[in-house]
Amino acid sequence: MPETNDGPDDGADGDDGSIARRSLLGTLAAAGVAGCQSFTGGSSTPTDTETPEPTPTATPHPDGTPADVPPGWPTVRDPYYGQLASTLASQGLPGGAFCYGTTEAEAMSAFSVQSSVGTAEPLSVGDDQPFSSARRVTVEESTENPWNVTLKGTVEDRAVSEGDVLLAVFHLRGPEDSESDPTAQFVAKDEANPSTNMVRGVQQAEPVGEWVRYYVPIQFDYDAEAGTWWTELFLGFGPQTVDVGGVALIDFDQNISVGNLPSGPASQPTPDDSDWEAAADERIAEHRTSELTVEVTDADGEPVEAASVDVAMQEHEFGFGAGVDGAYLLEETSRGDPYREHVSELFNVATLTNHHKWRFWEEEKHISDGVTQWLLGEGLDVRGHVCLYADVSSFSVPPDVVEAMGRTWEEGGVTEAELDPDYVREQTLSHVEDIVEYYGEDILEWEVVNELMHSPGFVQAINGVAATEDASLEDLDPVEAPILAEWFAAAREAAPEGMPLAINDFNVLAGSYEAERARYERQIQFLAESEAGLDAVGMECHFDQDETISSREIMDTLDRYAQYDVSLRVTEFDMADDAWNESDKGRFFRRFLKTVFSHPDVEEFLVWGINDANHWQGDAPFFTASWAEKPPLEEYRSLVFDEWWTETAGDTDDEGTFSTTGFHGEYQVTATVDGEELTETVTLSGGGTTVELSPDA
Repeated sequence: MPETNDGPDDGADGDDGSIARRSLLGTLAAAGVAGCQSFTGGSSTPTDTETPEPTPTATPHPDGTPADVPPGWPTVRDPYYGQLASTLASQGLPGGAFCYGTTEAEAMSAFSVQSSVGTAEPLSVGDDQPFSSARRVTVEESTENPWNVTLKGTVEDRAVSEGDVLLAVFHLRGPEDSESDPTAQFVAKDEANPSTNMVRGVQQAEPVGEWVRYYVPIQFDYDAEAGTWWTELFLGFGPQTVDVGGVALIDFDQNISVGNLPSGPASQPTPDDSDWEAAADERIAEHRTSELTVEVTDADGEPVEAASVDVAMQEHEFGFGAGVDGAYLLEETSRGDPYREHVSELFNVATLTNHHKWRFWEEEKHISDGVTQWLLGEGLDVRGHVCLYADVSSFSVPPDVVEAMGRTWEEGGVTEAELDPDYVREQTLSHVEDIVEYYGEDILEWEVVNELMHSPGFVQAINGVAATEDASLEDLDPVEAPILAEWFAAAREAAPEGMPLAINDFNVLAGSYEAERARYERQIQFLAESEAGLDAVGMECHFDQDETISSREIMDTLDRYAQYDVSLRVTEFDMADDAWNESDKGRFFRRFLKTVFSHPDVEEFLVWGINDANHWQGDAPFFTASWAEKPPLEEYRSLVFDEWWTETAGDTDDEGTFSTTGFHGEYQVTATVDGEELTETVTLSGGGTTVELSPDA
């Protein structure tokens, strides 16, 4: 998964993808550019360590004698730490070392509030929790950034090495009298790399009214001496109160893979979502179906009673689609054949995962054009992804523009850099016009910019800041940068009349990243109020098991964006998580798809790849590498081609009329009068449709 914005020195994120590619001059072999950046991080690949079966933990002695801990764990006298060690060992984790001393009180004392508008006071926990040390943190006023108020704990007596795997444990609670909904972001970093967050799993929490334990997996990308690295909570999300307790940080060295650590809440109370499906079905009936009326008359215009009528849906109005690998799709081999077959069979809209990106389009236009024309020939609409994407490591920027952005990039052949803001400005505006005009009406809609919140390199360069990974903009917010509105104006000028223009980004629906949602909402409002306007909002949905959200939260977030008079798209849905049971993935897929389909402002849903063999993380939603079907595909077919598919038949009444309720889309309607079949293709949309069938006079 891509990482969030993690601090004041926010720069372009790195890319840890590993999927091989067969094109772009052979240089893309490990770029991982078919999706967003990976969440794995680090340069080493630790191997899993076999852990002895843990021994049961007896109740620790109240007089401070050593608590019982499983083999491999250090001796501790703290009852909570003894219990925590036993809990982690029971999950198959090897022994680890506690970093903030050997008691929870020592760990809690290592943390202090870093802000003049925040305070921390000791908090009584009570006897019903396994821990006893806690603090109540109060943020007294709004700040510009989440990191302007932090609860920070520096590790003073222990170094950390590149590749080391650690697990932070926090218990959080959101008091009912908090001035706003409590929010906290988990962060781990060192003083030499202040813009890098080493947290690899859950990134953000919205504490509820009771204590919840959060596991926070960490893997360090750098060496750091004692006293120069830390964990912290970003708390500057507005005036709020957050209770923090039961803190621990365990160092596993490199004896376990970070992917095998627990992540997120150990048990999370959630709003009652038991009625989600009935509520979704009600919204679907209201927003996705209308009445189709067939009026049958004879050659004299008189109603025909008891005429046989067949109503057969041909295609959905709603866009069900996929991101496709252009080179793979065009490959005339046994591997490409089923890929093309399934793309054509399952979807009515598609987008190219790479080949409409700037550098791909310039250097492999034959693939870009070839796959675009193939999709159109199969009757699919094609979304343009994307005019501008400043992630250099995703091979989305031509070398001359990379150089003018003021950065070198040896992997992409850029060995010299000379910052040239005017050149970047001119080239980005020119490219938007060129690619939109080039494809014209062949493209359904264009994403003008992709992931600007996380890859602001073009904005940085145009404003005189070299777009290096540690760059930042002190006086200009990329989310509302004037050049963003200019790019949209250029696209609007070049686009065919009525073509929707969109933005796209991640961590704006998947997961509960409130800070990211707030930034995205500001960007939506900024563009919607600009002269060129904004038509559509794309929401990447790269889920893992810890980032699933309730139907209620899905609907609330969709409502939040739709209020700016824009239509919505789920653009990059996948569930790449090896630890996530495939049957559970299927159940979540059904709930998610049914919920977004029920929202009246969502117009498209696209999975990001369909087959493991060419998926950017090797775990596609629908098929394994050998084309074995996965449970989400069964749910997709059941909904799209069964539950939401209308085929019916009947006879006209004494007024020559037959009516039915159908899902919006294209229909073939046939009536039989005196042995003659009368057929017409019609579109059923909101407000209903009436079709008149009569034999020629």
